[in-house]
Amino acid sequence: MRKDSHKPTYTSWRNMKNRCDYSCSGNYARYGAVGVTYVSDWKSYDKFLEDVGERPEKMTLDRIDSSKGYSKENCRWATPSQQQSNRKNCMHLTYNGVTQTAAEWSRSIGLTKAAVWQRIVKYGWTVEQALTLPKGTRL
Repeated sequence: MRKDSHKPTYTSWRNMKNRCDYSCSGNYARYGAVGVTYVSDWKSYDKFLEDVGERPEKMTLDRIDSSKGYSKENCRWATPSQQQSNRKNCMHLTYNGVTQTAAEWSRSIGLTKAAVWQRIVKYGWTVEQALTLPKGTRL
């Protein structure tokens, strides 16, 4: 057993490999089964560690572009909030040159994420209307 196998960085590396390589892994269906891979250099923990560094406390391994695999250029250590905002099913909205998820906008404007989503998807409001009109407004 490696001397560093108890470290969080090693655990992140092992979990990445498991979800990409092993069909018995609980997350394989969302990763390996749909073609998510990692660069061959990362079969080696030492190379992985060299490329991404030690995992900061309270952070996890995140693919910047979730349509691509794990690589030095496409990975970062991210907070749980960053991870949630980087999911495929997140609604990203751009207003005044700023792009954020519906959840991020909702926190800054005082509406629920569901209200922002309904305004755009269910009622057909523009992004500007959805993000600037006060609560209770009807179009």
